[in-house]
Amino acid sequence: MVIVIGVTIASNARRSGRVAFFMTWFQRLLLITIVTTFVLVAVGGTVRATDSGLGCPDWPTCHGKLIPKAEKHTLIEFSHRTVAAVVGVLFLGVTYFAFKTERKHPLVFWLSFSAGVLLLWQIILGGITVVNELPPEIVALHLATAMSFMGVMITTFIISRMRSLGHEAAQSSEGSFFNRLAMVTAATAFVTLVMGSYMSGTEASLACSGWPLCNGSLVPGGDSDVGLHFAHRAIAGVLGIEILALLYLAVEQRRARPLLVWLTVVAAAAYVVQALVGAANIWTELAAGVVIAHLTLAALLWCTLVAVSVLAFYLPGNETEAAGRGAPQRKETEWAR
Repeated sequence: MVIVIGVTIASNARRSGRVAFFMTWFQRLLLITIVTTFVLVAVGGTVRATDSGLGCPDWPTCHGKLIPKAEKHTLIEFSHRTVAAVVGVLFLGVTYFAFKTERKHPLVFWLSFSAGVLLLWQIILGGITVVNELPPEIVALHLATAMSFMGVMITTFIISRMRSLGHEAAQSSEGSFFNRLAMVTAATAFVTLVMGSYMSGTEASLACSGWPLCNGSLVPGGDSDVGLHFAHRAIAGVLGIEILALLYLAVEQRRARPLLVWLTVVAAAAYVVQALVGAANIWTELAAGVVIAHLTLAALLWCTLVAVSVLAFYLPGNETEAAGRGAPQRKETEWAR
């Protein structure tokens, strides 16, 4: 998804004859790190789905070794740690170029610094998770930190690319309803994702035996596990309504901005598939492949909504409507056409 954004921006920049078609090393490493982190999340979902979280019962070594024995759960958990190490190395490169080339751009520089703090906290949480034998609260916090790290990285990448192309966020877009709704929708997606992780850790994933009804009821009673599961579904329902409204606004108000419309359509499609995969979790009683797909789609939805939220500031609302109100018109960027 982020690669598509980068290619779209770059190809349009090339058509307009801009030298900024070429990414800087800072931007390239950001993009590679984002993609690798997405892979890390998918591998983390595999660890959860196969109950391999304690495949390496110690940390930072695995069974006391740097390279452990070849057993199924050990290899799955070790692969997660290996990809995490790759992310760490890649981010060292991001940090190097942030200090070398981005200190003159305070927003980009401090976003990069914030991402580094999140990554460090993520590494610490990884050790705490293993040492404490996977407490659900820490596992959910671990995932929340990973999603926050990805969100900050995506934000940094988009802002850096826009700056390279000579575009700045439109001040008039700060109060637009689309912008506010996009950010609220992204926040709801984040809460839904983290709550789903916590629900899985507390073994409440099958507390509702059916779908879309929960234990045959629209509003079920029962113990705390049922309440947690139902709350997850309720917030996911709110998310669906928000995405539908966002899609309507994107099509109605932003027809001249195909990238935003396209990304909103991707978010809507990811949500629909995600809902069906969530139902499949119940129908298949948490088959490993379904659980992995559920988390991966949730991460894709989150990343897409973050991208929409940031890009909306560079693609303000309907200029025709704004001109009718006497608001100053802002020249549309070439890549947004």
